[in-house]
Amino acid sequence: MAWGILLAGGRSSRMGTDKLDLTLEGRTLAQRGVDALLSVADVVVVASPHREGFDDPRVEFVLEDPPFGGPVAGIAAALEWLPEGDVEVYLLAGDLADPAPLVALLASGVPGEDGLALVDEEGWPQYLAGRYRASALRRVVSGEVRDRSVHRTFRPLRLALSPVVSAMAADVDTPEQARHAGIDPTENRCDNRRSTDLSNLDE
Repeated sequence: MAWGILLAGGRSSRMGTDKLDLTLEGRTLAQRGVDALLSVADVVVVASPHREGFDDPRVEFVLEDPPFGGPVAGIAAALEWLPEGDVEVYLLAGDLADPAPLVALLASGVPGEDGLALVDEEGWPQYLAGRYRASALRRVVSGEVRDRSVHRTFRPLRLALSPVVSAMAADVDTPEQARHAGIDPTENRCDNRRSTDLSNLDE
């Protein structure tokens, strides 16, 4: 059984509006992330308390305490919801414009001892687009997780790295990036907007 974790929050300070509510081809970025994960996972845990537009029983919601703790804190909260045992976990940032091809790459790759992450053309591992053993995540996502660096947290993992074109793994942090992805950041938004954010994905 595979699980998915979607980090669907963020202060969205550079966007000026909740970027997870921006829409592309009729779906919010959060919905696109959930759909991509459900193509490979039996259950998706979303690090966000906002359930608007999600009626699928395979989708669960969690919130780190206190909120605004950053991506690692969101991962820690999601891991608490997962069952005991060494299940496979697909981890995805929620602010990706086109997550489906990334998830397909992860699903087709051969993981290392602790899992598999994508790596861009400049050699930077994209840890928030990865496929991991739950035990490996629990090993590194422990202790004080608030505002902890993603790269510092994930660096000790023994991972296989799968190359990806940088443009495919680009997130949507600014209005310029949104327009480049085909999103109008001023008009093309979900009607059910969320009032607060959870994990700072703008790290």
